[in-house]
Amino acid sequence: MSNLNLIHDAWLPVQRASGATCWIAPHQLTDGLVSGGDPIVGIASGRPDFDGALTELLIGLAQVALLPASDDDWYDMLTAPPSPEVLRARFEPWAVGFDLLGDGPRFMQDLEPLDTNPRSKVSPLKELLVEVPAGNTLKLNKDHFVKRDDAIEGLSLPAAAAALMMLQTYAPSGGSGHRTSLRGGGPLTTLLLGESLWQTVWLNVLSAPQYALLHGGVALPTPTPEAVL
Repeated sequence: MSNLNLIHDAWLPVQRASGATCWIAPHQLTDGLVSGGDPIVGIASGRPDFDGALTELLIGLAQVALLPASDDDWYDMLTAPPSPEVLRARFEPWAVGFDLLGDGPRFMQDLEPLDTNPRSKVSPLKELLVEVPAGNTLKLNKDHFVKRDDAIEGLSLPAAAAALMMLQTYAPSGGSGHRTSLRGGGPLTTLLLGESLWQTVWLNVLSAPQYALLHGGVALPTPTPEAVL
């Protein structure tokens, strides 16, 4: 896999109701629900922080790409999930911002090249993981619970994407060049859980009227890929 687009490609590790695990693309979220097969019940990355971050990624994608116009529309989508084909069409306009590598907008990465910032530095790949000791922890020999040589030395592209999502969502302060996540350090997230991954995602999506009231911009237009990018 020379590149990875997080909308088009099957990169999400999931578990089905039978216990089987597999990889899916986001639009396959409802696979097994509509057809009456073996539905997907949750993310199964093997790391709780990745599981939470990837679930939140799907919630955010559903919020902007499937924004229900009313509470009735929200309920209809909960009880009659859209097919993978419908989800593919609704997610497609957002794919431009979900390339992991290459030129242009890249997933959870700065648009500016690293070498244009004189203060930038290359950090080990393992520092994408929040538990890995770094900086003053190593300098002061305080890596007590997680040792400096215990961390992994490589990540697949799907794992790197999951790590980026997790770090940008949950990151604590790490000093210069390693700031807290958008929600601040050590955020606490509460999610409603359903019987399937689709239900978990959709139970945490707001209808358009609720969404507008929550962010206070009632007059703002519906988000589009062009506006976001």
